[in-house]
Amino acid sequence: MNDLLAALPGLPSTTVLTAILASASLLVVLADWRLLNIILGAQYLLIGVFLIVSRIEGFPIELAIVKALVGVMIVPVLYISSRRARWGRNPDDEEEEASALDARRLGWLRAPGLVLRSIVALLGVAVALSLALRSPIQFASSQTASRDITIATFGLIGQGLLNIMLNDNPLKTGLGLLTVTAGFEMFFVIVEPTLLVIALLGLVNLAVALALSYLITVWAERPRETAQ
Repeated sequence: MNDLLAALPGLPSTTVLTAILASASLLVVLADWRLLNIILGAQYLLIGVFLIVSRIEGFPIELAIVKALVGVMIVPVLYISSRRARWGRNPDDEEEEASALDARRLGWLRAPGLVLRSIVALLGVAVALSLALRSPIQFASSQTASRDITIATFGLIGQGLLNIMLNDNPLKTGLGLLTVTAGFEMFFVIVEPTLLVIALLGLVNLAVALALSYLITVWAERPRETAQ
């Protein structure tokens, strides 16, 4: 673990920043709940790594690790809720699903609106880059670090808002809300780099995740009630 932490500061911050923007865009584009949960966890880990590789003066590495771990704790909550809810499908359909599994392996590539969401996500990234490069917020003494953090903040908030506006599915909308919160945290934990702030923001994220779990279950039960 010590060797890994020692190697992280050597990673190019631009590479990690690109990965963060890509993960936020994929949360807008994709629809499969399994992939969405995996990407959400990857996004939180990338944010923690980004805070380390940015080399912000006075920002402890330990806080970045705690920030990433608190975010990853949300993923199992959403995954279990999504799996148990089964998105309103009837349990009697399990045999049909098993027989159609091969046909659906690449179903996410044929999801309705995929091309449109991809275009919107790319435009969102372009707008975030334009805004951040025009008026970077001075987070740190390093101009490069301030620029990259501004891009990450605007990118996460922008893609999160797009996810909220484009969907009525509580999982996708919730992922958008969590992405917006992650963008805000990117800014706030640097301004106030304390364990108390990380803990309070983590509690907010966990509360949002629990609320989403309930909404996912209610939303998934709707088709069954209608069918009756």
